[in-house]
Amino acid sequence: MSSFCETPLGYKIHCAHSGDPSGQLALCLHGLGGSIDTYTPLLPSLPPSLHVVRVDFPGFGQSPLPVAPTRISVADHVANLHHLIASLQAAAPAADPQQQQQQQQQPPSAPVLLLGHSLGGIVALQYAAQHPDAVAGLFLLGPGRATSHIPAVRDAMRNTAANVRQHGIATAAANAAKTNFYVDTPERTVDPTLRQAVSDAVAASDPEGYAQTCEALVDAAHADPDYAAIRCPAVFVAGDKDGISPVSRSQDLAALVRGWTAVEVVRSGHQPILEDLGGVKKALQLFLEKAT
Repeated sequence: MSSFCETPLGYKIHCAHSGDPSGQLALCLHGLGGSIDTYTPLLPSLPPSLHVVRVDFPGFGQSPLPVAPTRISVADHVANLHHLIASLQAAAPAADPQQQQQQQQQPPSAPVLLLGHSLGGIVALQYAAQHPDAVAGLFLLGPGRATSHIPAVRDAMRNTAANVRQHGIATAAANAAKTNFYVDTPERTVDPTLRQAVSDAVAASDPEGYAQTCEALVDAAHADPDYAAIRCPAVFVAGDKDGISPVSRSQDLAALVRGWTAVEVVRSGHQPILEDLGGVKKALQLFLEKAT
């Protein structure tokens, strides 16, 4: 089932629902160039007692861009997520208390689970730091951090945005097929169909949405949150060949979070669900044991 949520900031957010509508919320947040489809391979591994909601960020999937002059920002993503969660919890059907107790099922008003890849990990961490009591657990795949203070990264993202506006989204799609993976060697190569899958996903993005998101990620207004405010369990999934979010970043973030953490290293670049689904599923099971 799909739905749209209109937020006070003027965004229209598309969501895909699965699982039990009266169960605890588990929201899945994709990365730059992704969509709700990012998490499709993981759906069978998520308990049916959860209300799983996959979210399209504005400019991706079926979520349109906000009306000008509103521009995409990380802060708006976090605010939209807060409104979405409140709306979903308010609209959830009442469950049978006896059945919930028998199944050890959390109600929809319980703290939520957040799954985030890359950009989605940034948003999840920001939200958990701002609303620590509202989050039961974080499952973060190749999460990012604020990088506006790093000139090389800032310039690269701004150049990507400019190139997309000037030459079209195909330039970003071709680049993502390279940067999301690693250089092939005789010992280890990337399946060409996976490169094509990433290229196709980026190519389906709204060009202006992609450009604005690139700029938002390196905007001076986007800063790291107070990671020490996060008290829930957090599992970080890091690709051993991820050049965008290396293993060291997940290790650094895990050390900053106050709650229980684990860093699970899988065999992948920046797309662990595509490259090492088995490793991600094992990490997900650990996460579910700790957070539910």
